[in-house]
Amino acid sequence: MKVFPCSVIRRAEQACFEAGITTSAALMQYVIDEIWHALHNEPEFCCRRFARVVVYAGKGNNAGDAIGLAAHFDCPVQLRAVCAPEEFSAETQLQYAALMQRQQHVGEGEPHGCTLIIDGLLGSGVSGKLRPEYEQLVQEMNALRAATPHSLLLAIDIPTGLQADTGELLGSVVQADVTAVIGCVKPGMLVAENFVGRLLCIPLPQVQLPQEPTAEVADAQLLRYLPRRSYGCYKNLAGRVNIIAGSLGYVGAAQMCAEAAVAAGAGLVALYCYRDVYPILAARVAPEVMVYPVDSYREVPTEGMSALVMGPGLGRPPAKEIAVLRHLPHRVSVPVVMDADALNLAAATAWNIAPHCILTPHPGEMRRLYPQASQLTRAETVQRYVSENPCTLLLKGARSIISDGTRTVYNSTGGPYMANGGQGDVLAGVIGALAAQGVPALEAAALGAYVCGLAAAYAQAGAGYPPAIHATQVIAHIQKAMRD
Repeated sequence: MKVFPCSVIRRAEQACFEAGITTSAALMQYVIDEIWHALHNEPEFCCRRFARVVVYAGKGNNAGDAIGLAAHFDCPVQLRAVCAPEEFSAETQLQYAALMQRQQHVGEGEPHGCTLIIDGLLGSGVSGKLRPEYEQLVQEMNALRAATPHSLLLAIDIPTGLQADTGELLGSVVQADVTAVIGCVKPGMLVAENFVGRLLCIPLPQVQLPQEPTAEVADAQLLRYLPRRSYGCYKNLAGRVNIIAGSLGYVGAAQMCAEAAVAAGAGLVALYCYRDVYPILAARVAPEVMVYPVDSYREVPTEGMSALVMGPGLGRPPAKEIAVLRHLPHRVSVPVVMDADALNLAAATAWNIAPHCILTPHPGEMRRLYPQASQLTRAETVQRYVSENPCTLLLKGARSIISDGTRTVYNSTGGPYMANGGQGDVLAGVIGALAAQGVPALEAAALGAYVCGLAAAYAQAGAGYPPAIHATQVIAHIQKAMRD
């Protein structure tokens, strides 16, 4: 989904109404239905059974979206509004009337059950400090979320209290778990991920937006980059990924990287490691992975591979081996995914990054690689680094940022349940497999982040929504994420 300021989407919607393409009421109903359908495919929602829905409604059309969505749920609905129903906008009054026809479902509900909280107080066009009546309901909403641990807070278009274009806090701000963003993503949402949560993109095909966005947010459209295989495809045509990874104490990183590459569809996956860890890895990894012992990384073949991944669990090799690794990306023309210890070695010994490299640092690795990052925002860090070091960079985080200097993509999947070791190793393997199958570098990195985040969400839903899921659980759901 494209990223544009609020003024752009407002002008586009107005032009749509003036041209008679649709009406405000019809567009509202479309949005409600699309959010409802999207929620059915969302791991955060699909396995939950809500005991009640609590809607927080303002006067405008965001309230209509929230109230109309609540009417779809077969459970009691409680309405908390800043005004009397007759003060709602005309379109919102229509949705309120439809909700009231389901009178038997309107009430308090079970206070201690799984609660869906819907924020429909204010839309993305709001600026200025919140008025007291809104401030009070925002605080109440956050308190309800905190008091019901199994609840989920869904914001319509943007969490109330957040300035959409800048990310400025306008007072108390709704702490959303998921934000159903409508039409386009607003720039402020990309700098306030702790309030916005997971982005659920609801496109408006009726509304024509400019072709050149300031940035993009990853959504299911990325799946179109997955190559469609011919009927006669065989393993050598599906890409070979060579992986340099693993050391004593860090064999798990190599294993997860290789098995993720297999799950992501690479035709062949070859793992190269020193002889001291070879017996361990050869006995542990999936049988689909070819494991080769080497005395030096000079022995890693550069012919016949489609992508190279280096770094997971690599440790600190001898100086002469670091020199081999330093020059290896320049000896090949295929995509080279650099992760973990490859990035640390690059930072410590001032590697010259090749343009066909895909770097996947977490914030700490990024600061080691580019010390200026400590003085910059995440977005500024990415843009400056790729301008000075042409490559594809994926800066991991709550909203991973991917850029090659020409295009910038923000990931929309995943969540805090991924805050544990091994997730980056899985991501590196997936990106390597996608690049080996012919997906361009930027799209391979963006699609890899999207797929891993979605796979993690499926894993969490399947496990009953624990606070954390293991990286190996993500691998088990990669194929489902790539299918959906």
